[in-house]
Amino acid sequence: MGYIILGLGCGSPLGILGAVFHLFNHSVFKSLLFVNSAAIEQRLGTTDMNRMGALGPRMPVTSVTSTIAVLSTAGIPPMAGFWSKLIIVIALWQSHDYGYAFLAVLMSVVTLGYLLLMQRRIFFCETSDDLSGVREASFSVVLPAVVLAAITVGVGVLFPWVLRTFLLPIGGIF
Repeated sequence: MGYIILGLGCGSPLGILGAVFHLFNHSVFKSLLFVNSAAIEQRLGTTDMNRMGALGPRMPVTSVTSTIAVLSTAGIPPMAGFWSKLIIVIALWQSHDYGYAFLAVLMSVVTLGYLLLMQRRIFFCETSDDLSGVREASFSVVLPAVVLAAITVGVGVLFPWVLRTFLLPIGGIF
């Protein structure tokens, strides 16, 4: 949410546009992280990361969609989160808010670091607990995760079209 405040705070039309776009992206990738958390809790009965590990092969859809959410949250291209964060950083730079632009990029790197540690711990590290019976979450949880992941990837990959079709007309309002 800090990026949204940064975009609005720089006061330029580009910053406001970036903030609106990031509000959309944030709602998608954060919802995806929560859906994946629900999928894991559904199958393990816990949210204690100390009792997780090696879930990637057992919950492949959840693992992949969680990775997509992590990459978008951290602003890694071509995910949608990259584009909205880039617009905000450009708006900050154009507003001569160089320190805030630098902090925004730095915080994306920090975010990537701690989310990759979470990803590794949950999906790729071995655990002492027996999780051999764990399988993918139910369809009612997997379907929303796949839809949200598709939106995140689709908006990111199709960004030029999204920009022309939706964002520039919104920018014209200011």
